[in-house]
Amino acid sequence: MKVKGVIFACSAGALWAVSGIMCQILFKEYLVSPEWLASIRLLAAGGLLTGISLFQRKVPRRKFTPKDLLSLILFSLIGMLGVQYTYFKAIQYSGAAIATILQFTGPIFIFIYLVLHKEKQINLSEVVLLAATFISVFLIVTKGNIQTLNISAAGFTMGIASAITLAFYTVQPRELLVNYGETRIAGLGMLIAGLAFQLIRPIWRPEFQMDSYSLSLVGSIIIFGTALPFLFQLSSLRFIEASLAGVLTVTEPILATLLSVLLFNSRFTGIQLLGFVGVIVSVILLTRLSDKKIVPKDEPSD
Repeated sequence: MKVKGVIFACSAGALWAVSGIMCQILFKEYLVSPEWLASIRLLAAGGLLTGISLFQRKVPRRKFTPKDLLSLILFSLIGMLGVQYTYFKAIQYSGAAIATILQFTGPIFIFIYLVLHKEKQINLSEVVLLAATFISVFLIVTKGNIQTLNISAAGFTMGIASAITLAFYTVQPRELLVNYGETRIAGLGMLIAGLAFQLIRPIWRPEFQMDSYSLSLVGSIIIFGTALPFLFQLSSLRFIEASLAGVLTVTEPILATLLSVLLFNSRFTGIQLLGFVGVIVSVILLTRLSDKKIVPKDEPSD
């Protein structure tokens, strides 16, 4: 069962990476507004997943309790809307590389949350491997040159905010997923966030050249870059712990780098190759360490 969780989480990261490349094309070649793209992708993907959930036989059909409804709204506005908006703004202020690095610190906040809530015991080996993973990603994206990180205060703030909202999105809806199903929660979460995003940038104001290529990119981002990866990420939480699920999305910056090399004829440096090896080794070891039981909420830790 654990293998399913690993596959789901890695697949989510891979699809997000492809989506990031497509977003970059839209931003640069068509000058698409990040706000508009977030608005359309959430609204359309949310409607798609919600429609699919209506035809799933195994999806629980229970009505939302007031408590669960409030939880769903918080998940939608803080998790779904928050992670989309802050990440795009981080890209706008400081570039995709810095935004990716900062957002990838999300598992640290997940780990801290689980420890504070006594759902997980502090494991020195995991802490070291988490640090090694982040350092390796840093080497891959920046080629080890700290001078490439010309980060603004706004970019740093939005990047860290995207990491925190990603952690919230990963941890907060766990009970909702069990009670109502991944497809239904992911769909409603995106739909609510998309409707709220109309106050920021309505979808009827695209303000860019709409042709077959740009529309195909938008459609691909909605389906393969939004609906499926968010669903995969939430589905992984049924089989693996939240901190591991967050770390396994390391496939996003790795694949994004590979695609950039293929599309823009970049070359790997020795530092980047070292980073790839570090990420692979760290994730493999983290996967093995995650076999240890998470401390249940209703049982005291040792």
